[in-house]
Amino acid sequence: MKNNTELTPSYGDLPQSIAPTSIQESLLDTRSLLEKRLKSQLALSSDLVDQDLVRLLIKHLLADFAKNDSGLSDNTIKTLFIYWQSFELWCHKHQCTSLPASATTFVDYMNDRKSAVKMNTLSQYRWAVSKIHLAAGLPSPCHTQKSIDVVGGIRKQKIRSSELVTQASPFRSSHCDALIDLWIGSGTPLQYRNLAIMVTAYETMMRESELARIELAHISYQSDGRATLLIPFTKTNISGDPDTVMLSRQCVKIINNYLSHTVNKSNFLFKKMTRNGKPAQHNGPISRYTVDRVFKRAFNDLCTKNINLTHEIAPWSGHSARVGACQDLLSAGYSILEVQQAGRWASSEMVYRYGRNILAKESAMAKARWGR
Repeated sequence: MKNNTELTPSYGDLPQSIAPTSIQESLLDTRSLLEKRLKSQLALSSDLVDQDLVRLLIKHLLADFAKNDSGLSDNTIKTLFIYWQSFELWCHKHQCTSLPASATTFVDYMNDRKSAVKMNTLSQYRWAVSKIHLAAGLPSPCHTQKSIDVVGGIRKQKIRSSELVTQASPFRSSHCDALIDLWIGSGTPLQYRNLAIMVTAYETMMRESELARIELAHISYQSDGRATLLIPFTKTNISGDPDTVMLSRQCVKIINNYLSHTVNKSNFLFKKMTRNGKPAQHNGPISRYTVDRVFKRAFNDLCTKNINLTHEIAPWSGHSARVGACQDLLSAGYSILEVQQAGRWASSEMVYRYGRNILAKESAMAKARWGR
């Protein structure tokens, strides 16, 4: 299993070995029927299990998950199968069964990988293994007490060895202002688009995929020169009740300047362009990787013109604007709740993580010992 495109058999017309055999079963939806069949097979002794049928049931369940029931974005599905493939390859190398995997296999895998990758990556492996098993109607090997204890132990070991959770390098207000001065007179449609992406990313604190999905119809211009931007759904908001953010006059001016130079007929705000800056034939949205490349290009260009601004910070990624804007808002005195709302986070955890250095300066002890 290499990607979700391989998991799409025609299960609307089930083979005879899986098809309903009673009126009660015919009332079940396809997934419930598949899970019922699989559970009945797994309840048998090993010598009575029909291994071909088990494989067929798992294949159909995974196809159902990838096509209908996952509730995940296309990018998340792609990421899921990338991490799952890593586990599959490891199991093949060590002659273990990957699906269904035993708790022992999962624990051995985590112990083998713990020294090669960081805890964040290990957590992604654990998520993928668990998600695929549950999607296949199987118990997750990650949910046994032994697995939970082992993962917790690895996390403690990594913390004790000073492995900290890393975050994207911040793209802050000073960087945004310097980039506007640098790119505003560039004279190329590509540079105007890239500048609009950077400024919009900072003011809205949107994720890469959210920026890529902005449509022209999502922007409503106000009489005072500002505009409201509708965000239909995000990673944390799939309720159908959209979020709305405000764009400054400066941001609106930069967007309109960019739009006046492009001829692409796409409904999306940020148009696809060729490497030489000409509008691309394809009218779909740009990719999240395009957004990421724009941030890296902005960093490189600013490094050549104003190295003091980028001194001792790592190159930016598509998430850098969320980090930098969070830090700027905290530095300006806005409350944690206000910043959480601006970034559309479901909890205050990310505000604390991104702004820990800012919050440390504003802590009660820091203020009490200010003059010492």
